[in-house]
Amino acid sequence: EPREIALALKLTQFPEAINDTLDSLMPNRLTEYLYDLTEIFNQFYNECKVVGSASQDSRLLLVQATAKVMRQCFGLLGITPLNRL
Repeated sequence: EPREIALALKLTQFPEAINDTLDSLMPNRLTEYLYDLTEIFNQFYNECKVVGSASQDSRLLLVQATAKVMRQCFGLLGITPLNRL
C-alpha cells in the first residue's frame, strides 16, 4: 500500500528531524515534522484497515512506531500528550 510506504518513510526521517532541530536550534523544525507525520498517519489510518486485515501485524507495528515517535517528539517539546480525547 502506498500509504504504508509513505508512513514508514516518514518514520525513518525522525533522526534527521532531530538533527535539523539541534543544528538550527529551531524547535519549529520538530513541530513541522510532527505535523507532517500526523497528516501521513491520518491518511494511512483512514485508507488502510489495520485490525482484521491480512497485513495486520505489519500495520500494527507501524501504528506502534508512530505512537512512539510522536511521544518522543512531545517529550522533546515539553508537551504532555493526551492518551484519550
